[in-house]
Amino acid sequence: MKGASRRRTLALAIIGTVAIVVLILLSPLWPLPFLDKLDLAGSAVCGRLPDHSLHIAGRQLPLCARCTGTFLGILLGFGSLVILGKRKTAQMPPAAVVGLLVGFIFLMAVDGVNSYLSLLLNRPLLYTPHNLLRLATGTLHGLALGIIVFPIFNFTLWKEPDKKPALSGFRELGLILLVLVVPTVLLVQTELDVLLYPVATLSVMGVLAILTLLNSMVVIIAMRREAEAVAWWDAGLAIALGFAAAMVELGIIALLRWQFSATLGIPF
Repeated sequence: MKGASRRRTLALAIIGTVAIVVLILLSPLWPLPFLDKLDLAGSAVCGRLPDHSLHIAGRQLPLCARCTGTFLGILLGFGSLVILGKRKTAQMPPAAVVGLLVGFIFLMAVDGVNSYLSLLLNRPLLYTPHNLLRLATGTLHGLALGIIVFPIFNFTLWKEPDKKPALSGFRELGLILLVLVVPTVLLVQTELDVLLYPVATLSVMGVLAILTLLNSMVVIIAMRREAEAVAWWDAGLAIALGFAAAMVELGIIALLRWQFSATLGIPF
């Protein structure tokens, strides 16, 4: 009976999650075009400066180049660990690998500060900012976040998580960079028309993925269900609540940013 109850909980969580997605993205009651809905979600986490953004098929992406890279990189981080069979890993990579991942985050911060100050000064600071650099450093930043956050989530969730590290060493990290990260950056920066819907959708999915994961950990801790899940259906309710919270958070933040921008007359 306990297993059947868990499966029912998972089924209800999946049905509820799908219903939310359909209501928000496809419902005729909200007549915004699909890409406009993605723009609205992107505006909650990104300033969307046109000059700092990629444009595909004549349309600005929902996120700026740096944020596009960041949230695509998060998906690449999660996806690479799943592909490598690390779906339940709860151990950090070796210290040297973590150090390099932190370096990726620092690299993005340096590029971001240089870009921002160059904008304020109206001249290059350390070097001339470029959307390819924003995209590349953002993707490395997102990859690092994905690889660091994923084992923390697993440690919070699973009763018996895998003891192997998220990455065994530089070889696995290099493989991810070579096979996933570099091709993604090179492909996205081409701004081919056919990439509009895939890149726009996947980048916003990255936003939802990281928020859902973080919110789910908060839900698990609040429910005092840490380290209890045996199978995925045990996590269904927490993940569904985390996803619902992510949707609410994006909606509220987007509304507040729009309100401040309208009130102050400047982008916020």
